[in-house]
Amino acid sequence: MHKTEARGASGKVAAADGPAKFYAEIANGLHAMAQPLTILRAAMEVLALPPSAGVDQQRYREISAAQLERTCDVFAKVQDLVSARYVEADRNQYDLWAVIAPLIEDHRNVLQASGVGLAAARSGPWEPIVGDARRTEHAVAALLHIAGDLAIRGDVIEVSGSPASGFLELTIEITRKHSRAMNSSARLSLALAKENILSQHGNYELTEDPFRVTLALPVVDLGSVRNEASFNRPITEPVH
Repeated sequence: MHKTEARGASGKVAAADGPAKFYAEIANGLHAMAQPLTILRAAMEVLALPPSAGVDQQRYREISAAQLERTCDVFAKVQDLVSARYVEADRNQYDLWAVIAPLIEDHRNVLQASGVGLAAARSGPWEPIVGDARRTEHAVAALLHIAGDLAIRGDVIEVSGSPASGFLELTIEITRKHSRAMNSSARLSLALAKENILSQHGNYELTEDPFRVTLALPVVDLGSVRNEASFNRPITEPVH
């Protein structure tokens, strides 16, 4: 399956990605919450059985705790999705590489255990971003996590960045096609990452297979932005 989704740097919602699309993303988040709640309810019913039933109650308490944690995580993402859509981003200057470098290193260490590589490179001088560092950190962390879940042993997740006419572009991709489908929880994370970037008047472009997300974040105040970001610029200098 090949699917692409894009939004413009103006921050305006296109007709195909307006309220209906946003409500669909909220509905998907509620759907993602249904599975752990269903498992939790079944586990609680088992725990309500009398001791004579011979149930391993410790096991079902552990199941209940895990599903409760999943439910809380999904609920928090739905809350954050609404906030990213309707609460103004806290825009200040920040160093994009300083934000993402620790995330790349942390994920590289985790992925090595499953035989997945993570390579990073950037080209050109990187000017400070004018945006919300916290939202960018959350978006990049979520995208790296999704890429890690989709990758299989032998894959390499590539992170690349370069300047592009008033923006810095950052691409996270798996260059090999895969057959793993994203579940509703992953799609909720994608929707939240998208809103976190768009709320900073950035760009967002997604291709599902092979997985590739390109973000473009402004390096100047919006009043000075005159050019759209262009995707797919070459990376020429490796980062050591």
